Amino acid sequence: MSLTAIIVMIVCIIALWGVAGTALVYSMRQEERKLTLLKTQKSFEPLSPQAMRDLEAWLARHPEGEQAREMRELLDTQHRALRDNSQYFYDWRDESAAT
Repeated sequence: MSLTAIIVMIVCIIALWGVAGTALVYSMRQEERKLTLLKTQKSFEPLSPQAMRDLEAWLARHPEGEQAREMRELLDTQHRALRDNSQYFYDWRDESAAT
């Protein structure tokens, strides 16, 4: 095996472990934030702003669909969480729904 191939393999391994390590640290910090919210206020909003917009758009397109009732319940849970919790997990600054 040539020296170039060995160097490329080593760089790829380091890059792989670097990306995996960064993703793990980010994920664990997010889970720590969720756990803190659960400990202090017992819940947090289940949907991100984008997921909430997608759900509202889906309901607008399928108001009487098979899963419409379930989607409305999810949306009600989201609205209740936004109303009842003082701290949010997701960034709602640009959203009018977090009032």
